[in-house]
Amino acid sequence: MVSLRTKYAGELAVLSTWVSALLPWSISFDSQGGISLIVVRWPLFLFQFVLGAELPGERPFQLLPTALARATGGIEQAYQLWVLGAIPFLVAFALSVVYYAREKRVESDLPVDPVRLLGGLLLATGLALGAATVLLVQRYPGGAVPVGALFVLVLGAVLLRVERIEG
Repeated sequence: MVSLRTKYAGELAVLSTWVSALLPWSISFDSQGGISLIVVRWPLFLFQFVLGAELPGERPFQLLPTALARATGGIEQAYQLWVLGAIPFLVAFALSVVYYAREKRVESDLPVDPVRLLGGLLLATGLALGAATVLLVQRYPGGAVPVGALFVLVLGAVLLRVERIEG
C-alpha cells in the first residue's frame, strides 16, 4: 500500500531530513523547591535551562558527547540510545545534503533508491529516539515529551512508502 504518490519524492526526502534536524526530539521539564529545569534535545545537541538557581560550571548548550558524559540520575541508558539514534541521523543528513546538491548523480550511483534509504535511516533514528524517550519518561523526574521523535518516525515511514510518479 502506498501512502503518497508524487513526482517530488526526492525533494520530500531531503526536506523531511532537514525538518528532522530542526525539531527537538524531546522536551523535559521538572520543578522542585522553586528551581525549574527545562531540557530541549535535538538529534545532535541539547539546550538546558535552569531557572531559579545558579549552578557552577553549568552549560546551557551541550553537544551530544558532552551531554552523554554528564548524564546522571539514571538517564545514561536513554542518552546511549540517543547516540544510537544520532548515528543514522548523521548519515541521513549527510546523504540529504549530497542528494540535494547532486540529485541525478546520487540516484544513478546508489544501488538503492535514495528516498527509501533516507526513509529507513529516519525510521531507525525515530525508533532509537522513541526508545530513549520511553526511558526518559521512566527515569527523568519530570518526564519527557517526544516531540520530534514521533515526527521522525512518521516521516521515515512516509518515505519508505512513497511512490514516484513521472510528470
